[in-house]
Amino acid sequence: MPGSLTSPDDLPSGSGFRMLLLGDVMGMAGVKAVTRILPDLRRDWGLDFVIVNGENSNGFGMIPESATNLLRSGVDVLTGGNHTLRPSAIHGVLEKNPRVLRPHNLGSATTPGRGFGVYESPGGVPVAVINLIGQVFMEPADSPFNAFDTIYAEVSSQAPLVIVDFHAEATGEKVALAHHCDGRASFIGGTHTHVPTADARILPGGTGAITDLGLCGASDAIIGMEPEAILGKSRHAIPSRFNPARGQVHLQGVLAFLDPTSGKTLDVLRVDLPIP
Repeated sequence: MPGSLTSPDDLPSGSGFRMLLLGDVMGMAGVKAVTRILPDLRRDWGLDFVIVNGENSNGFGMIPESATNLLRSGVDVLTGGNHTLRPSAIHGVLEKNPRVLRPHNLGSATTPGRGFGVYESPGGVPVAVINLIGQVFMEPADSPFNAFDTIYAEVSSQAPLVIVDFHAEATGEKVALAHHCDGRASFIGGTHTHVPTADARILPGGTGAITDLGLCGASDAIIGMEPEAILGKSRHAIPSRFNPARGQVHLQGVLAFLDPTSGKTLDVLRVDLPIP
């Protein structure tokens, strides 16, 4: 079973290209935690590339200021999800900044932004990042399976490393896409449910996978939100404003060691860092 990193002071061992993937950033507490610790992690852990799902960095959606702060702190690519397009202020960022993605199979050709890109790591290794969204228990979207096939045919000749952020609700759909990508994607990380799963693994074809990366936000909460409002709606059916919770913050995700020649995952460690 893969090991885990539970302290920023842990020094991970392992050879290969070091890729950190962090789960959904929830609210300003999550943004502040990432921006506070990521510069040190990049240096101390020798990170080559960092991908963070930022769609909830403003609670519901992402605003330009949050995107700017996360990118400045050392995030190479920000991915999105079903709330990404909610704040209209982010539409211009999605159009102009290729390092901020939204799910490729959500919307149409006229929807702001893009769902994938090819980027060069600081060490000169090309990395393709693909952002997809699920269909099960989610808003209407095109097939993520067909979308991956189409995008992979375009980017595989440009980058040896292909990373997928699959923003989806159903675990079965996430596992199915991981197997669909096996032998082609380097790593596929699930996002959206804000609960880290214990199934970080390497599939038979060499693709690393985890069903959900977790969240960057308050852990004493309901998927990062204050419990009171959610419990009130669950018990009494009375809607109220959901606010990101405060308190102890965790950064959750994985550190994947990748072979930049073959594109396969060599090892994967779960990350769960409490941030004081």
